[in-house]
Amino acid sequence: MSDIALMAMQVRLALHNLESPAAFRRHVDSLAARAADAAGDAEHRLMVFPEAIGHFLPLAFAPPAVLEKSTVAEAMTALAVRRPLSVLRGLLDAGAPMSQNALQKGVMHALLPACDALMREVFAAVARRHRATVVAGSHLCVHRPGRVTNTSYTFDPNGRLVATTDKVNLVPGMEDAAPGGLALARGDAGGIPLVDTPAGSLATLICYDGFREPHTRGERWAKVGPRIDAAGADVIANPAANPWDWNGPWFFAEPGEEILRCDQWRTEGLPATLGELHHARYGITAHLCGQILDQRFEGVSEVLERRDGEVVVLARAKSRDQSEIVCARAAVDAERR
Repeated sequence: MSDIALMAMQVRLALHNLESPAAFRRHVDSLAARAADAAGDAEHRLMVFPEAIGHFLPLAFAPPAVLEKSTVAEAMTALAVRRPLSVLRGLLDAGAPMSQNALQKGVMHALLPACDALMREVFAAVARRHRATVVAGSHLCVHRPGRVTNTSYTFDPNGRLVATTDKVNLVPGMEDAAPGGLALARGDAGGIPLVDTPAGSLATLICYDGFREPHTRGERWAKVGPRIDAAGADVIANPAANPWDWNGPWFFAEPGEEILRCDQWRTEGLPATLGELHHARYGITAHLCGQILDQRFEGVSEVLERRDGEVVVLARAKSRDQSEIVCARAAVDAERR
């Protein structure tokens, strides 16, 4: 048996954490040090960071005046004005026609490579320093011209990048090509990588990919959980970022349906998905919290275990809007791995 510390890194992100690349690095390093303390003498550590922890990193490369804007959209526009040639090159690289999303695409293609390099540097160092398997939340990544994805990296305890997972299911009106959306590219539902770790075979389902049903009728959506279960996943990492009131009415509720977001997460999100699987044993949901300009996030992180078809909460955050290290110790049978 191996003694594993399974950790959901609930991260409160604020604007001052994005004043510079160094500020972001300090914030992540501080939380990782807290997690290492929480893990105690566990033989192995698995740290899961939240979705979108790297989405706002373009601000870390911006002049201070940009951070004084009221909205993320205004900040991106200000960035574009200050770096017109870079953004123009980004537009050309993206092959983006002039549209409502064109400026956004130009900014992303201009700045995201630097953000990607920072994510790799920061989280590889965390993995090495704490001898941990690290799921580095997610960030926006340019895989090739015209293709931007919501991507999660996994690093082994030596700091090596061992898995790249692209989000499959895009939240309607936010990540898809709807007006005002990010127009992201989708990952391959059948190509979610599995990584051998001391905790067992690990797969990452980024937020919405961990759900058992779509938010709306008629949207393009794939049921990913059963696929990684059939492939032999033992542990599901679920980096998450919820932009709605956790205790408020569910944004996509059907007419006449009364349900809170927190309850919808329980009945349709990873807890429900894990309960329907046959092989996977653990689920780790790590939520992003806090406010970046006009963008606000909250949620309750947790570590789950499936026992005989029932889903048990091993550890859960006490708050929905503060940084917390949610840690559960588990004894993993080497035979099962």
